[in-house]
Amino acid sequence: MGERHSTPRRPLRRFFLVVALPGLPLLLLLLLGKGMRHEFSDLDYFNQAGERITSAQGARRLPEFALQDQLGRAVDRSALEGTFWLVAFMTTDTSTSPQLAAFTQQLLWANWRYRDEPDVGLLCFTLDAEHDTPKKLQEYVQRNERYNRYPDKWRFLTGDQADIDHIIDEGLGIPRDTADPFNVATLLLVDDKGFVRQKYLASSEHEIGDAVEDIALLKKRKKEREKRARDWAEAPPHPFLGPQLGDGPFTVPKFSLTDQNGAEYSHRDLVGKVRLVDAFFTSCPTICPVISSQLARVHDQLWAAGLQDEVRIISHTVDPKNDSPERMKAYGERLGADSSVWKFLTGPEEELYPLLQEGYLLTALASDTAAGGFFHSDQVLLVDADGHLRGSYDGTRTSDIDQMLEHLMQVLAQHKAATADQVQP
Repeated sequence: MGERHSTPRRPLRRFFLVVALPGLPLLLLLLLGKGMRHEFSDLDYFNQAGERITSAQGARRLPEFALQDQLGRAVDRSALEGTFWLVAFMTTDTSTSPQLAAFTQQLLWANWRYRDEPDVGLLCFTLDAEHDTPKKLQEYVQRNERYNRYPDKWRFLTGDQADIDHIIDEGLGIPRDTADPFNVATLLLVDDKGFVRQKYLASSEHEIGDAVEDIALLKKRKKEREKRARDWAEAPPHPFLGPQLGDGPFTVPKFSLTDQNGAEYSHRDLVGKVRLVDAFFTSCPTICPVISSQLARVHDQLWAAGLQDEVRIISHTVDPKNDSPERMKAYGERLGADSSVWKFLTGPEEELYPLLQEGYLLTALASDTAAGGFFHSDQVLLVDADGHLRGSYDGTRTSDIDQMLEHLMQVLAQHKAATADQVQP
């Protein structure tokens, strides 16, 4: 695990010296700042194979579990969200863990560094549930109370050892020495969404220092996201599109179609979600590949921004006779589409065409004179969580899609703000 950092540990002094000297070329600034990982990059994720990836799509996450902490309280994954965790695997039995004191002192440095910040904590899974009862774990934590200024800042979990071993071995993919099962040298940094963001060698002071810096980076990124969300929420509302119906804006109609997995997909699956909508067909020889590649980029950015639960991409075929669920699924897989986020829909022509033409105000029609046999819009629509059209963008233009992403964030932020206001007592 020690191979991750090969650059000198103190680039800051050098960087600030350069900044203080006006007129130096930007290239020089960037070269000298290469070691400043926290200024020019972010932490990656890990996939199930342990490889680094740049977004949360397919990333390793704390698995679902049901354990109890040192106070005997039930704990599951949802109870840990909202906090950044340094995760360790250990036992308090000194007969099987002779380096316990040294390990604990090393481990708790991060907790001490963030002692005034309740959203940073230490999470330990026992390696010996038979020995580590809640009472013994509570006693152990209390002996180190000075590192534990806030309630639940240090959570030590126990329960069925087979369940814990499954979390470690299968859920988190941590290698273990069967000849020495109580010695796990790996620490994990888990973010506030439960995703694994970094790995460290527990015995290395150097890497514990890295962990402290990495936590600061994740917290900084979170603050930046929250500030952007506040700015978007306070921005002037994005306009409504389409005809006005009575006193309210145009609303897209209800529907029930079939997705690429052969399952029913309807308006009921979109309650509370913002959607991006387009028309396509899998054999399209002209604009569809361009629009689909743009939406693939959007799809990846949704995962990178952690919006995969809040936004759906909905692509409607205009060729239902040929675009079977199997064919659309293969099309989506070539684009790297996660089928829970990006839906490819088909259905009877007499339902699809009116939905696109009247519901989304898009062009969709068969034509012998059109390339591939169909005319359809090159637009991608932004539809808010209430089903109102809020934007129309040229799906072949990168600048338009970038603008759509900005408007998407604004619409999301304002929806969240409005929803929060509604639930206020």
